[in-house]
Amino acid sequence: MITFKVALTKTGKPMVEVWRDDIFIAGILEYKEGNMRLISGYYNGLQSEPSLPPSVKMKFSEEQGRAKGT
Repeated sequence: MITFKVALTKTGKPMVEVWRDDIFIAGILEYKEGNMRLISGYYNGLQSEPSLPPSVKMKFSEEQGRAKGT
């Protein structure tokens, strides 16, 4: 199950933590005004969808730094 928590970075800025089964898998932070940065060592795919509004699907691997099937 994926859950989200609001936390503060070491510099005191707010961020959203993404957790899967009690393992931290990603952080969502403000990058520049109007932009955000998603940081993770578990990326396994990114897909843009031409829906309204436009959306992005992100896949995360089970292990840090490894894509599924490798």
